[in-house]
Amino acid sequence: MTDDEGQRRAKVFLKQLLGTTPEDLCWDETHHLQGHMCVDGSDLVVIAPRDERHEPVVLTAQDWDEIRHAPGEKAADLVRRCAIRDHVELDAAVVRSHRGATSN
Repeated sequence: MTDDEGQRRAKVFLKQLLGTTPEDLCWDETHHLQGHMCVDGSDLVVIAPRDERHEPVVLTAQDWDEIRHAPGEKAADLVRRCAIRDHVELDAAVVRSHRGATSN
């Protein structure tokens, strides 16, 4: 899967999650599968899939920062626990983000 294909899959997921693709979505120049956006005043990160086995992942910027600094299996566990999969989880993540808390 190319980076463009992964980004397209991520955009489809975002449209399902948010009802639209955020206008301010920008893809990292170094980490091409990492996108950044603001939703309801909260900074979110989307990780596009690198292959067919993976799905897009949306996280708060705070959660993503913690995941990036966690060792191997702990990082994988945090991704599973912090991933925003639906609108209810999105609303909760936005509230947490405004409070400055992480999901773990």
